[in-house]
Amino acid sequence: MESSKPAWKSRPYQPSDKEACLKIFDSNTPQTFLINEREIFDKYLENHSEGYTVLEDEHGTPIACGGYVIGLDGGASSLCWGMVRKDWHGKGLGRHLISNRLATLAQIPKMKLIRLDCSQQSVEFFMKWGFKTYRITQNHYAPGLHRHEMYMVLDEEKIRELLTRVG
Repeated sequence: MESSKPAWKSRPYQPSDKEACLKIFDSNTPQTFLINEREIFDKYLENHSEGYTVLEDEHGTPIACGGYVIGLDGGASSLCWGMVRKDWHGKGLGRHLISNRLATLAQIPKMKLIRLDCSQQSVEFFMKWGFKTYRITQNHYAPGLHRHEMYMVLDEEKIRELLTRVG
């Protein structure tokens, strides 16, 4: 049985993607993101979009996006603003986004720690990739929407695992 090729492609973020990325954000509001976070995301795209990736469908329309920020010493990074357009949930785009970001970070020689924060709705997804929760702040984002701060230590075994999972 032949496997079909995904109906999307990955590429670096361009400033012309900003409105499409904001629409992806809007499609996940208020379930995953709060409306007041939109301005923060907008400023992130304006000022820190290096390392940000866009996944687009076969027509070139952005359907997912996500990035990372590398710390000044190059030994730690944070995953940030990963999201899939709501009507594309469950099709593997989230797995694609995270596997490619983690593989990129795992290839940086000094990289030893990757962090992220998310609500309880996404914790299980990140745990499957090896992230561990180190702090929970109840009702941080909104009533009933808790912040989980998570981390992954990159040792040689974890790096090998991440590089073999890319795909």
